[in-house]
Amino acid sequence: MAPIRVGIIGLTTVTPLAQGYTPGSWGLVHLSALSKSPHYKIVALCNSTAEKARKSIQENKLDPATKAYGSAEELAQDPDVDLVVVSVNVDKHYSLAKPALLNKKSIFVEFPLSASYPEVEELVKLAEQGNVKTVVGAQARGSHAFAKVSELVKSKVIGDVISTSWVSHMPLPTSDGLLESLKDFAKLDGGPSRVNIGLGHGLDPFLHAVGEFKTVQAVFKIHANTIPLFDSTGKVVDPEYKVTAPDYILIQGVLESGAVASINVRFGATSADDASIRWIISGTEGEIAFTAPPESYVQTDLAQSKVVVKKWKGEAEEIDFKRDEPTHISAETGHVVNTARLYESFATGNEDGYPSFESARKVHNLIEQVKKVAVWAP
Repeated sequence: MAPIRVGIIGLTTVTPLAQGYTPGSWGLVHLSALSKSPHYKIVALCNSTAEKARKSIQENKLDPATKAYGSAEELAQDPDVDLVVVSVNVDKHYSLAKPALLNKKSIFVEFPLSASYPEVEELVKLAEQGNVKTVVGAQARGSHAFAKVSELVKSKVIGDVISTSWVSHMPLPTSDGLLESLKDFAKLDGGPSRVNIGLGHGLDPFLHAVGEFKTVQAVFKIHANTIPLFDSTGKVVDPEYKVTAPDYILIQGVLESGAVASINVRFGATSADDASIRWIISGTEGEIAFTAPPESYVQTDLAQSKVVVKKWKGEAEEIDFKRDEPTHISAETGHVVNTARLYESFATGNEDGYPSFESARKVHNLIEQVKKVAVWAP
């Protein structure tokens, strides 16, 4: 089978992902996953100008025949491009994804799909109208541990779900300050806010396993109402930047299935309970306990997680969730491996293995509901 021909929008020429989520840096994750997969071939790049795209092609050592574009419209109209990848700042997702949908190109957009829920709905509608295949970069779907939890729930290993409780810690504090380039993380309505990123990335595996909420309540709390912003040299550029995104998010409600559910997400420097996630799913015949190691994040592999099943009439059993994988995936680490798994699932037709625009819409819809009903603690 011929490889899927890919056009990437937003690939940086700076190397370090460790420097933070600088514009285009996440494109390096896509580059690593795509360039090693036998299912894909990168045939085009698009940056803010064609010249910048050509520079990226050269510095990332891509095939010199790779086409360079300066607009999403030109890329979307290229008949040699099968799949468009959008990996840029969230505020540009909508405008850059829309041309691909209108030209009926398959598309992979990083999560969040947009900071605006009406834009999310429009993108979903365009994809449905054009019968376009879509992928969203909610990387937790690539985790084998989360996949096993979903499989156990849906195969009714613990019977019907009665209740579920998710408690997570994310090592992403802001009270001591934040890089100016990441200031939207502390804004409630910012595209890459800690509500969209921190909460949203966990909601995809949660909803995928246990289903959507029918009714919901929420409490938000901010620890530090103002924080200093720093530039890349450490100089304070704003000593009192106003924080509008909560450090503590508590959600509870009733799922469509009738089960009760709670979600507790907190942002801080460290966790005292030696876990980044503790997720309990209780059923009529038993219980599932999922535990992720400290300092991990839902976008990473979570290979050191534990999945335990306790049947009411049996002993607790730790479940093996590891799977055999092709070497172009098993050799990857960090943030790349789950992204590579999403691409693998898309190429091989495993629709359960990657989130679609519709999956993302469900997450964004819940976030909108939560923001509307949230009570702000003093």
